[in-house]
Amino acid sequence: MWFRITCGALIIASTTRAYAQPPPTWEKGKREDIKGVEEVAWTGKAEAGLVSTTGNSQTLTMTASGNVTRKDHDNKLDLRVDGTFARATTRIATDLNANGVIDADELSTATATAAESMTAKLRYDRYLTEANALYAAALASVDRPAGKELLGGAQVGYSRGLYKSERHEVLGEVGYDLTYVRFVAADSVTIHSLRSFAGYKGKLNESTAAEASVEALFNLNTVTIGVREAGAFEDTRLNAIAGLTTTMSERLSLSASFTAKFDNVPPPLAVIGGVPFAPGFVPVADKLDTITKISLIVTFL
Repeated sequence: MWFRITCGALIIASTTRAYAQPPPTWEKGKREDIKGVEEVAWTGKAEAGLVSTTGNSQTLTMTASGNVTRKDHDNKLDLRVDGTFARATTRIATDLNANGVIDADELSTATATAAESMTAKLRYDRYLTEANALYAAALASVDRPAGKELLGGAQVGYSRGLYKSERHEVLGEVGYDLTYVRFVAADSVTIHSLRSFAGYKGKLNESTAAEASVEALFNLNTVTIGVREAGAFEDTRLNAIAGLTTTMSERLSLSASFTAKFDNVPPPLAVIGGVPFAPGFVPVADKLDTITKISLIVTFL
């Protein structure tokens, strides 16, 4: 077994997540993924990032992720866990006495949590032929700033390699997704969805690899989210990611990725600052969220 530790910086361009699904990372459904594996083989890696500022700008961003994979001649089992926490303190000036200027007692600070999420995914692949496989997965996540107190679900389906050359691969998947969401400010829902996935993985040159994928979930049943009702195929959710990894030396690599998440019917926002919203006012989360990540990967063993 080998392990890899990553130290890096994370830049968060948005503070909410579309249903907090794990990013649709490349998940091969092909026998080639276990080529040459005659006995049980384990691999694992962990990544962590920290950005902290003090003084005039006070922010704290922490990220962590890890995965463990088990392979044998016909099967692969993969567990991945990701977590993000971001908190910021800002100055607030309020003209309380309406005299047109800010007095000494009208300057204050406010601290708020911008991101607090965790996702976990366990996936099993059963290889049938060189290009065909069946898969099953279990998922769980939490994202309170986005209004999701708990998300749990399962996926099953068929995976097929669509194209392969010496440097490039294309993969497609279709299947069924079951998602249960317990919202912070709304009743819980159970969503039955059609799942489709397309992924690309390629080697641009001897030192740089590229990866891109998109996952689409189309609800099959009518769901009520807050005060809104979404019919079949109206609560569409899209998760996409694109990334590059460049090897700088035998033990040092640089990785950059961009993630976009879209939810056509986002949930109501949780209460902010402990003060309830006015009767009849039901603000909802943004439909689109993005994450930009840059990591420096150091391999020790």
